[in-house]
Parts: sequence; structure tokens; C-alpha cells
Amino acid sequence: MNSLRILRQEPSYRRLFAAGLVNGIGDRFSQVAVLGLLLSLTGSGLAVGITFAVRLFPYLVFGPLGGLLADRFSKNTIMIFTDVIRLFFALTPLLVRNPGDIWIIYVSAFALSAGEAIYAPARMSLIPRLVRQDHLLAVNSLEQAMVGFVLIGGSVTGGILAAVVGGQVSFVLNALSFLISGLLLLRLDPAKRSAAAEINSGELIYTPTPAPTLGPRQTAVLRRLLTQSFFLRIMLIAFAVWPIGDGIFNVLISVYAAEVFHMGDIGIGLLYGALGAGMLVGSGLTGRMARYMRTAAVLTVLIEGVFQVMISQSPSFLLLILLLALSAVTTSVGNACNETVLMQLIPTEWQGRFFGGLATLQNTLMGIAMLAAGFLLEVVTPRTLGLVGGLFLVLLGLSVSLGWLLHRPRTFEHSLSDTEKKTTLSP
Repeated sequence: MNSLRILRQEPSYRRLFAAGLVNGIGDRFSQVAVLGLLLSLTGSGLAVGITFAVRLFPYLVFGPLGGLLADRFSKNTIMIFTDVIRLFFALTPLLVRNPGDIWIIYVSAFALSAGEAIYAPARMSLIPRLVRQDHLLAVNSLEQAMVGFVLIGGSVTGGILAAVVGGQVSFVLNALSFLISGLLLLRLDPAKRSAAAEINSGELIYTPTPAPTLGPRQTAVLRRLLTQSFFLRIMLIAFAVWPIGDGIFNVLISVYAAEVFHMGDIGIGLLYGALGAGMLVGSGLTGRMARYMRTAAVLTVLIEGVFQVMISQSPSFLLLILLLALSAVTTSVGNACNETVLMQLIPTEWQGRFFGGLATLQNTLMGIAMLAAGFLLEVVTPRTLGLVGGLFLVLLGLSVSLGWLLHRPRTFEHSLSDTEKKTTLSP
């Protein structure tokens, strides 16, 4: 398989992939247990909405900070440090015993999310430095496959584990996952691998030691990127609006399982497992989109909205599982294509701040949407809210898709080559 070949050829990314896989599975163990615990203590979607919102609000502050740190300091050190800190907060839900202790879950969710907000830009901006440029699409496809493995291995197993032995074990396993992830990253050597990747790809990429400041020439490059790339302009609009519909959907997944179909922890795990299976299938299809990455990234917004409308009205739990899996196939392809194009467009030395800022924008908006969804579930049914959220994404998808398809034939879309980046950005 192509994925196995890439993992063999990119040993440093293989270690990063393993760390992310272990870390993600532990987080899913904990998330399923937390959702089940909240619904059992409160019986309300409001607590779920608040928890999701609390997990995303830290990006408002720590997302930009994480991007700045990633461009200035060792990305590997940043990731290890955040793993160690999060290990302790992963254990705090063990202290929850009754509804009056729910605030502990909120504090834990905030701290874990703050760590992730710092961790994620470092990890994302490290990938182009670890791997060959011609492997970027395949590696981003593997990133989506990793999400799939995490959802299946973490959510399905986590749901069964929480139902059989209780959520306490899940919280302990999440803490252990941070420890294992940190140990894996200790042996990662980004500087050595970056040089090897550049030699193997026949390119010499400008990688300055100090982080650049936004002087007049650098600002001109950013303006040039936005001017030349219609894709970047239209996707920035999508990035600013899409999290609203997706935030509603994220809250509803557990509510569909527990409140609509009365499947409990196992149902929550199965739905997240269906998402994981879809992500895996989608990652295998991404390679076929190499010539149409921009178009695929844009159209998947519309397709995801259509699936969410159908999901909201699903008459059976089995059909819901199928629709979730098909939706995840679309999401997987779109995410891999989108991330690859962005890694090619954005200058290497700014990627930490760009991805950190993007995560801040998306997660803050998603947090607001999740909080609002939690309150709305007190007055409207989950199916009605899901229908509204799906239609919102359909309208967004139609807008950006029509804009892209009408503009694309008259526009020569291209990104700055590495040579252009070096010439323009060098001091």
C-alpha cells in the first residue's frame, strides 16, 4: 500500500504519526467517557455543549501563542512539554462524583485544550520540514487515516470500555497516552530529517533560524499570495463560516446516540467509529485527487452539508451510521487536499503562525456554535437543530462552490515555488 511505503520512506514522520495516533486514541477514550458521564449526571445536552465550548475557547488565546512559539522555538520541544503538562490534567475527571463536581470537567477540558492549541501548530508546521515535498499529499492523507484510526480505536473501544468497566479507566489510559507520546517524540530529530528531506527531493528550502518579522517585503508577499490565489481567498471565507455548522454537528453526535436513539456509551462509540471508518476510506481515495486538490477542497464543504441534512432526519440508527461514514469520506478527502495546498502556498517560516491563527479562528467560532447548540437543545429537538445546521453548511457550500467553479476557468491558480519563496523572503 502507498501509505505503508510512505511510512517506510519517512522514518521521522513515522514516529510523529505514532505519537499522534497514541495521543489521539487516549483523548477519544477520555472524550467518550466524559460525554457519557455528563449525560448520566445531568441528562442534558447543555452540559455537553458547554464542555465542547470550553474545549475550544482556549484557542482564542493559546492558538496564536502556539503559532508564534512554533515559529520561534523547537517544535519538538514544544510538543513534548505540552504532553507532560496535559498528563496531569487528564486525570482530574477521576475526582467527579456528582453534578456539583462538573466544574472539574470544565477545568480539565480547558487545560487539555490549551495544551492542544499550543501543540497543534507546532505539529502541523513540522510536517513540511520532515517529509519530501512530493510526499505532502500522501502524508496529509495519512493524517486523515490517523484520525480514522483514532476514531475507531479510541471511540468504539472507549465506548465499550466505559460501558463495561466505567470511565475511570479511560481517564487513566488518556494520561498514559500523553506519556507514551512524549517518549516517542524524544527520539525525533527534526533538524536532521529536514536536511535529508531537502536533499532527497532535490530542493534547497530556505529555513532561517530566527523567526522573521513582518517587514514591508514580507507583508508584500502575503498580499501577493492573497492576490494571486483565488483559492486562498475563497477558502478563508469558508474557514470563517464553516465552523458554525460543524460545531452544531459535533454536539449532536453524542446527543443522537444517547437521546434520540437511546444507545448510551456504546452508541456514542459506534457513531464516532463510523466517522473513523469513513476517514480511513477517504484517505485511500485522496491520491486520486492530486490534479484536482483545490476543487475537491471546495466542493466537499457542500457535500458535507448535504450529508448533515440527511443525518438529522435518519429514521434508524444503522442508517445514521452509514450516513456518518459517507460524510467522513468526503471530509477526509477535503481536509487532505486543503492542508496540502495550504502547505504549498504558505511560506515555510510562517506556517506555525498561519496554522495557529487558522485554528484560533475555527475553534473559537466552533466553540461559540457548540455553546449556542447546547442552549438551543433546551428548546428545540436535536433533529430540528441538525437540519438547520446542515442547511447552513449547504448554503455556504453552494456559495463557495459556485464562486470557485465560475472563477476557476479564467484564473491561472498557482502557488509560489520554493525558489520564489527563497528569492522573495531572503533578507
